[in-house]
Amino acid sequence: MNKLIKCFEKNSFQTDILKDVYGISNKEHFDCIFVAPTWTPDKIFDKKIKIKQIFSGRFANTFNIKHNKKNYLFITLQIGAPNIIDFCLPCYKTHCDNFVFIGSAGALVPEIKIGDIIVPEYAISGNGATLYLHDKLDSKNIFEKMYSTKKLNKQIVNVCCNKNIKALSVPVISIDSIISEYQHLDKFSAMGAKAIEMETATFLGCMKTIKKKASAILVISDNSATGEHLIGRAEEDKKHYHNIRRQISDILLNI
Repeated sequence: MNKLIKCFEKNSFQTDILKDVYGISNKEHFDCIFVAPTWTPDKIFDKKIKIKQIFSGRFANTFNIKHNKKNYLFITLQIGAPNIIDFCLPCYKTHCDNFVFIGSAGALVPEIKIGDIIVPEYAISGNGATLYLHDKLDSKNIFEKMYSTKKLNKQIVNVCCNKNIKALSVPVISIDSIISEYQHLDKFSAMGAKAIEMETATFLGCMKTIKKKASAILVISDNSATGEHLIGRAEEDKKHYHNIRRQISDILLNI
């Protein structure tokens, strides 16, 4: 067992964190667990899809989705990598092998447009939370690359192709602050990052730690390279972004 998990087990006082904090039974099998900071299922899925809220708490809202004889879990967390790490690590106990992170990202290059869908091969860890996944805290591990599971990524991309949905495989960087990111955008671009958000690297790092398959699906909401900023977007851009986000349901329900 991973050293980090051993330490967690030793100090958890036998508390079932998944059940008590997130309302998730470690006995139920799920085909895939969708992790989505701030996004609720109604922003993605049609009303015809059978969705049942099974938990509402301070830190999360949890939903069960049953579709085509498959059983999915959808959890809405608060924004930020610390919330990702505290949820994901206890998931080593779940009866689920596949995890998909769902969220938005900002483009760093002009060729990526608002509404584009990204399925990144890896995310660069530019946040502090990911450092805690290592046995020893070391600032040298900042900007480490966290990789998606190749097989799950390929499955998602194949679904996109079958649904005539364009999916880009470009690197993203995960950072801690939206306001503070702008003075460092040139550095991030020099690292090869073409999009920016806050949690994907930590999510992928957590899943590697607990030996689960993981991928991410991100929708571009803004573009700093073209001056299409998140705050103050044109109504047309907002509408296009939300329409594309609805298409994600066709991807998720075929994993």
